[in-house]
Amino acid sequence: MSLQTEIEKHFRHNFVVNLADGSFFGLAMGFASAVTILPLFIAHFTDSTILISLIGSIHMIGSQLPQLFIVGRVANLERYKSLAVVITAHERVPFIGLLLLALASPLLDRGLVVLLCYLLFIWHSLGSGFTAAPYQSMIGKIFPERRRGIFMGTQMAGYSLLSGLGAVLAGMWLESLPPPYNYALCFLAASLALGISWFFLANAREPLHTVGQRVPARSIPWARLRQIWDGNANFRRFVLARILAQFTLVALSFLAIYATRQMGIGEQTLGLLTGLLFFMQIAGALLGGWVGDRAGHRIVLITGALLMAAAGGLAGLAANQALFFVVYALGGAGSTMLMTNIIAMTMEFGTPEDRPYHIGLANTLTAFAALAAPILAGLVVERVGYSSMFLLTALAGIATLFVLLLVTDPRRTR
Repeated sequence: MSLQTEIEKHFRHNFVVNLADGSFFGLAMGFASAVTILPLFIAHFTDSTILISLIGSIHMIGSQLPQLFIVGRVANLERYKSLAVVITAHERVPFIGLLLLALASPLLDRGLVVLLCYLLFIWHSLGSGFTAAPYQSMIGKIFPERRRGIFMGTQMAGYSLLSGLGAVLAGMWLESLPPPYNYALCFLAASLALGISWFFLANAREPLHTVGQRVPARSIPWARLRQIWDGNANFRRFVLARILAQFTLVALSFLAIYATRQMGIGEQTLGLLTGLLFFMQIAGALLGGWVGDRAGHRIVLITGALLMAAAGGLAGLAANQALFFVVYALGGAGSTMLMTNIIAMTMEFGTPEDRPYHIGLANTLTAFAALAAPILAGLVVERVGYSSMFLLTALAGIATLFVLLLVTDPRRTR
């Protein structure tokens, strides 16, 4: 039986188990969000705004930077799932540690609690980074190119839906239970959801494939990476677009603060805006996946960049609260189109044997922009103001769009 025949044979099974894996992973991230729950937990033990805000940046850099260090090992594998299943334990086990830390926190020094929390979260973030290369390589292999987009869009929609549910439940627990038991329950629920997610991941069916040129597994294959980078100008332009996209996506991180502090939007209206954002993210993921499979992911990315540029421009020029409903709708659809279809399009560069190298290069090079974008945006807000920052994100969206216009869809080159 040929590799393609086996992939088609197991398509439905793999669609279901990997959708469940991503959805329950999203549920866990809702219970223990790096945007809300973990910063709130740390805030009980320190008044440092820098330490509290660094959580998000740590996850950005930890989940993307390490990928080049494992790409050699991944490229030598005949089946990616075995490595992904083992390494992903490092992004799941730390939440059991956070559960124990929360329960023990009343007995520990405040500084020690913060230190241990950071160490556990760094462990989780690095685990995510090392898992990404084998996991994304597996997804790129077991889903046919013309069906990959709808799977990734559906998985993103499931992730967003259950993540929102987890966040709502976590908020109820934080309000109704005393600390540290409220946080302990959040981390317990996250651990259980991650265990269920891992079970579904382990049940994916991946056929063996033939490995081409092998490389030393314990070193970074710089010569091969350089060959891929120097030999493909189209891929370089695509990576540049990925980097620029980080500077337009950062607008989402500041919308809620700007809406409440500068525009005077109340909590009830903010709840409606968040619900609209959530709905548009799901709609954007599903529509972007469907269109990407049929017309190519490049057109979806161009649309996403245009929507994010419009969202940033409207936010910077907004004169009344009603416009923020448009801003949130555009930002929700545009952001999920960019994030989902960027990953899908990365998997289409090069040959299947080269896929781990392209994934590792693209993700690692994007990591620095993902870290720099919120820092630079924060500096602009402090020195110039929110409006200027949003207008700059709009310019970044336009720049992303123009670079994408210079990128050739890798399907056409094949």
